[in-house]
Amino acid sequence: MNSRHPGVPIIVLTDAESRQSRAVNGLHIQTFVATPFGDQVGTLITFTSGDTVKVAEDFDIVVDAFMADRQDG
Repeated sequence: MNSRHPGVPIIVLTDAESRQSRAVNGLHIQTFVATPFGDQVGTLITFTSGDTVKVAEDFDIVVDAFMADRQDG
C-alpha cells in the first residue's frame, strides 16, 4: 500500500506543446493516460473540470510522481 503525504500534490511537468514547465495540482485530476502525440509519447491529463493538458513525461513517470510513495530531497 502506498501512503500519501498530507500536503497538496503539486507536480511540475513539461507541456508537450509549448515545452514550458507546468505545475499540475493532483487534487484536480480525474484521469491520466499514456498517449502518443505524433512522433513523441507522453501523457494526457484530464481534470475534473474537463480541461486537458498533454505533458511530455511518460505515463510511468507521471504515475510515480503522483503516487507520493517516496520523499523528495
